[in-house]
Amino acid sequence: MFKNVDKAIAYIESKRHKNTVESFRHVLEELNIETKQKNMIHIAGTNGKGSTVNYLRSILNAHGYHVGTFTSPYMIKHNDRIRIDDRPISDEDLLTLINKYESVIEEKNLSMFEIDVLIMLDYFASHDLDYRIIECGIGGANDKTNVITPIISAITNIGNDHLDQIGPSLYDVINEKMGIIKANQFFITSETEGTVLARLQEQCDAVGAVMVVVPEYQVSRYPFHFRYRDMAFTLENQGIYQIANARLALTIANRLITLDTSSTEKAVEEAVWYGRFEKMNVDGREVILDGAHNVDGIKALLTTMQFIRNDDTVFIFAGLRDKDVDEMLEMIDQENYPIYLTSFNDERATDLNEYKDYDHFTIVPHFAEAVKVALLKHDKVVVTGSLHFISAVRKYLKQNY
Repeated sequence: MFKNVDKAIAYIESKRHKNTVESFRHVLEELNIETKQKNMIHIAGTNGKGSTVNYLRSILNAHGYHVGTFTSPYMIKHNDRIRIDDRPISDEDLLTLINKYESVIEEKNLSMFEIDVLIMLDYFASHDLDYRIIECGIGGANDKTNVITPIISAITNIGNDHLDQIGPSLYDVINEKMGIIKANQFFITSETEGTVLARLQEQCDAVGAVMVVVPEYQVSRYPFHFRYRDMAFTLENQGIYQIANARLALTIANRLITLDTSSTEKAVEEAVWYGRFEKMNVDGREVILDGAHNVDGIKALLTTMQFIRNDDTVFIFAGLRDKDVDEMLEMIDQENYPIYLTSFNDERATDLNEYKDYDHFTIVPHFAEAVKVALLKHDKVVVTGSLHFISAVRKYLKQNY
């Protein structure tokens, strides 16, 4: 039994063994964990899952509903993954639940993510919630969140990410992610690629689900203005990619409740999702933290930067080895941004030795030094490449500036 929450969290974060979704489902059944809870919404996709969850939570909260959310990875602390009305699970509750299931964790050799899902389901079942919004980890069909029975499933978009785990082809990724689509339910997506939509529609037809596609919305200036039905929204200090996520959340919410115009507009415009085009003022410099952790994410970030860049903007980048780091760096370089290529304390971080022969990157071994140099030499600093990296930099800036 753990008496200290930090030690308990370190314990579950050390758990790497992964079970199949079926064996995990059996564990939950043995424990009598309720997977068919009131008003569950399941959200998958390559990018924008957490933002969509947050927009939907904000809208529902603004209308007086109590909402549980499950997201990953965390930006500030592990507790952030499990929230009720945007308040993380307390240290006391998290410690109690880890201790409650410690013997099961050992006996069944559960992974960290499986432990989080188990704790989330128990925690939500013990509260009188109106809605429960669950974000997939990786994939869909074989994701451990796919034990739930949702009333609505949604996919933000589908791209080439995590190919080593759910690939190797885009077709494999589509098949994996569409595994969250359930029979006779609403399925909503903001995907725009015709071939992907055709495959999703095919699956919906096969299981009797009704597919709703959120249409693209084009904007041409900053701040970003967009409409949904009779409502008008202005997104400041948010990336252009958040328009699609917000409109997906609005479409889901519109299926659930009657939207009040004023409450909804305020909920979307004031929603905050740390690490996604998050602006900070550091020593008089503007620092933008954006967890663009794959090629599609970098593309979306660079599109946003077209509206707000100045002549003295630098990128600080650190990625993970299982990502298309070369392609992401090339995309940034093609926009003529100087790049500080750095690293952080993660066993999966990119090996900087592989980039010593590149003359258009400045290699800075540790991100703290990269941050210091960037703040001295440049007016605007964009930190990106990995959500885990963003979390580390954000913590460093909060503690040291």
